[in-house]
Amino acid sequence: MAKPKKDAQARILDAADAVFVRRGTDGARMQEIADEAGVNKALLHYYFRSKAELARAVWLRIATSFVPGILEMMASDLPLDEKIDRFVDVYLTRFARHPYLAAYIIAETSRHPELANAFFSSGRDQAARRMVETLREQIDREVANGRMAPLKPEQLLVTLAGSCVFPFAARPVVSAALGLGGKTFETFIEQRRKERPPFLKRALRP
Repeated sequence: MAKPKKDAQARILDAADAVFVRRGTDGARMQEIADEAGVNKALLHYYFRSKAELARAVWLRIATSFVPGILEMMASDLPLDEKIDRFVDVYLTRFARHPYLAAYIIAETSRHPELANAFFSSGRDQAARRMVETLREQIDREVANGRMAPLKPEQLLVTLAGSCVFPFAARPVVSAALGLGGKTFETFIEQRRKERPPFLKRALRP
């Protein structure tokens, strides 16, 4: 009995993610993804006509699974320090699980900026604006109470994201320069997960 279309697509997306983790998007081959998913290559191409289309679908699935939650969390009434802790933990967890993702996002959205615009449509743009305004109000209160140096919320967000993305996006350079390979890079990321939030919070103090 043939598997439903949804099952086949889900298996292909799972397989593509697994192969991208092993090979990176550039090194991945459609035949290997088909083998991993347990489908023939013709069926793979029926659902996804190119590797770029498949990689985009994987990225959208992953991003959709956690970005809306980040937007909601950052727009909440949680204390600013707790938001920093959660932001760093969530992003480093995701990129550690999907290490090819950071480089793929940067490369693909640089070539196709419309992808970012498409992702932040359907209400996500409004959620992002709420997040920025909530952070602005929190920062203004912290500054007025003398607990924080003046800072634009946009700068805070880019600093947080950059701190999480850069080690993965530039992993070959980081690994070569610092002598981090295999498990030592994983250890480095775990250290960063613990040490980065306190560092960022200290940097925000007046």
